[in-house]
Amino acid sequence: ASVNGVAGAASALGGGALVDRLVATEPRARQWVPAAGSMLAIPFWLATLYAPTLQLSLTALFMEYLVAECWFGPTIAALQSAAPARLQGLSQGIFNTLTLAGNFAPLGIGLLLNDYGYELAPTLAVLVPLFYASSAAAFVVAGGEGKG
Repeated sequence: ASVNGVAGAASALGGGALVDRLVATEPRARQWVPAAGSMLAIPFWLATLYAPTLQLSLTALFMEYLVAECWFGPTIAALQSAAPARLQGLSQGIFNTLTLAGNFAPLGIGLLLNDYGYELAPTLAVLVPLFYASSAAAFVVAGGEGKG
C-alpha cells in the first residue's frame, strides 16, 4: 500500500509541479512529461517482475510508481484547459469513466492466464510495457499541436 500510496501520490504531485514550471515555455509539457514517465516506467516494471529478491522487487515497484503516475495532474489540467467551461463537468465524467474502463485490464489478463494457459510474469512483461508505450505514444500525439 505504501508503494502505491506514497510513490503514486509523490509522482502525481511531482508531475503536476514539474509541468506547472515547464508549461509557460513549452505547452506540450502537459503531455510530454506523462509520456516520459510512461517510458521510464517500463524498465522499473521489468525489474519489479524479475528482481532476485522481494526487497529489490518492491524498490523497483516504488520507482515504477514514482515515474509512472506523473500523468494525473497534467492530464486533468490539459483536459480542463481544452474543455469549454460549460462542458468541464461532462469531460471530467467521461475521463473518469474511461479510467474505470481501464481497470478491466486485469480481468483480460486473468482470462489469458486462466483460459489460455499463459504464465503470469511473461504475460505481464509483455503487456504492461506495451500499455505504457501505447500510453506514451498517445500523450505525444496529444501534445503534437503544442496547445497543451
